[in-house]
Amino acid sequence: MKKYFLLIVTVALFYTTSGQNVTVPVPDITGPVIGPGTIFSASITDLSPFGYIEEEFFLEGKARRYDFKTKPGNVPPNEPVYPGSFWFSLDGIPDFVTPCDTLYPYKTRIIVRRPVVAGKFNGTVVVEWLNASNMYDLDSDWWQLNGHLMRSGYAWVGVSAQKWGIHSATGLRKWNPGRYGTLDVTADSTLLKDELCFDIFSQAAMALEGKQKVRPLGDLRPEVIIATGHSRSAFMLTRYYNFIQPGRGIIDGFMIRGAGGLVRTDVPAKVFKLNAETDLIEVYQIPVRQPDSDRIITWEFSGTSHADQTFNDYHSAIFERDFGAKYQRECDLPRCSLVPFHYGFAAALEHLVRWITEGVIPPAGVQISVHQTEPEVILERDTLGNALGGIRLPQFAVPVALNSGKNSGQGSCRFYGTHQVFDQQTLKSLYPAHQAYMQKFSESVRENLKAGYILKADTSEMMNEARRLSYLWE
Repeated sequence: MKKYFLLIVTVALFYTTSGQNVTVPVPDITGPVIGPGTIFSASITDLSPFGYIEEEFFLEGKARRYDFKTKPGNVPPNEPVYPGSFWFSLDGIPDFVTPCDTLYPYKTRIIVRRPVVAGKFNGTVVVEWLNASNMYDLDSDWWQLNGHLMRSGYAWVGVSAQKWGIHSATGLRKWNPGRYGTLDVTADSTLLKDELCFDIFSQAAMALEGKQKVRPLGDLRPEVIIATGHSRSAFMLTRYYNFIQPGRGIIDGFMIRGAGGLVRTDVPAKVFKLNAETDLIEVYQIPVRQPDSDRIITWEFSGTSHADQTFNDYHSAIFERDFGAKYQRECDLPRCSLVPFHYGFAAALEHLVRWITEGVIPPAGVQISVHQTEPEVILERDTLGNALGGIRLPQFAVPVALNSGKNSGQGSCRFYGTHQVFDQQTLKSLYPAHQAYMQKFSESVRENLKAGYILKADTSEMMNEARRLSYLWE
């Protein structure tokens, strides 16, 4: 582990040339888009009981091109290399992103989910870089956070910034040519490596200020803008933070989840990194660990998976609705982890907002214990198989099952983790009766709440979930 520490303390040397002050134009905005057809990846959750609406807008303008300067060998082992596969090197030296003064035409879309009544809006907009790894848009941060966002009065905006989500065989243009056929983020197929994505994301954020006749947020006046992104989108947001944010300052804070590289330490905007257990094992997050500071905080949640049960439930429902087929994946172990990442995610968001608005630094993270990193990552585990160290949410700290971020099998199985319920003998050796389990679970809830890793608003549901497990003792 010593070599990783040396990489972290020297990273600033490689960032000193980046950051240019560039004016970001507000794009032309049309919408809400009525048809033909429906919004791709429309919310599965019914918004109306929360007083929310969902609308789609098209953004059109000219975007600055940014070229990626990828070092040789800058892709992790066994990772396929293809346009848009933008990973950070394992030696800590980042790729560079260089701007070009030429502007290119583009047209894309954003999805807006917001309070209908301005009085319910809490002033913060969460802008998600939609994940296009599957060759179509995924709003996975919305899947995790939607309940908390709507009960708390946030606005959420999803941005289609990358070509995979638009131009692939399952992308927007093919999915509904009548609705999305004019979208283009490749400058008529001349730019095929997402060279425009950073400026598109910047312009989408600028569009939320409401300076144009068409206002995507209606009467809402945003005070704080937080950028979020999961998995590959987290890698893109890391690059945005390191190379684009210094010259823009449009984004107030960044929530980088489930991936990403080293971030520079001389940018005022706050960074909150969230990692599941899987992300240390499969997404190369150990080499890019950085100390907590007044600019960056990292939380690692033991027992959680990159694609957990919440992700799987939403993804499966949307895939079946929008593509008319079952999303099936057979893995070597039962999937997925049932440790609810979304509780920690909601707490982290609240800390980030307070950090931005009041200067209160969030609680420090706790690193998951690592046994070895080469030739493969192996975490330290207890006799039950659960990882040691890390932030231990009550569902993991008081286990009724093995919850791990590790799995194997076809396709993306390695990202799903596993949940394997203890047999009766093991369960009753830990908790002779459900009442004994409830007592320990309640204690863990109080400990996590005091530490700031969960929100009081979620504790009742946590306790109810634990009560519903009484059948395990029958």
